[in-house]
Amino acid sequence: MSAGPELAGLRILVVEDEMLVALLVEDYLYDNGCEVVGPAATLSEALRMARTESFHAAVMDVNIGGEKAYPVAEALEGLGIPFLFVSGYGQSAVPASHPHWRVCAKPFRGEDMVKMLRAQIKASEVGN
Repeated sequence: MSAGPELAGLRILVVEDEMLVALLVEDYLYDNGCEVVGPAATLSEALRMARTESFHAAVMDVNIGGEKAYPVAEALEGLGIPFLFVSGYGQSAVPASHPHWRVCAKPFRGEDMVKMLRAQIKASEVGN
C-alpha cells in the first residue's frame, strides 16, 4: 500500500485494548507512512496521552477495557484533533449527541480504515 500524502509523516494515537487489533491498526498506519503513538490500552492511559502527547489524529476502539472511549473523543474534539473510531458496533456505537463522530466497523479492511481516517483529517482541515 502506498503512503498517501494526507497520512505520510503524521503521528497517530492508537487507543485499543486488544493487542492483535492494535497491531493490525499499527501495521496499516506504518504502511501509510505514519508514526504510531501508543497504543493506549486503558481509558486512563488514553486520556493521559490525549493531554500530554503530540499527535495529529487518533484511531480508537469505542470500548476500552469495558469503558466507553467517549471522554477521549470529547477531549480530542476540544483540542481540534481528528479521530476515527473502530468498533464492532459500527456507527450505532456513536451517541446520538455526536452524530458527526465516524466509525469504521470491525472487522474492517485496512484500506477502508485508512480512507476513513484520511477523510476525518481532511474534514478537520476544512473546518479550521
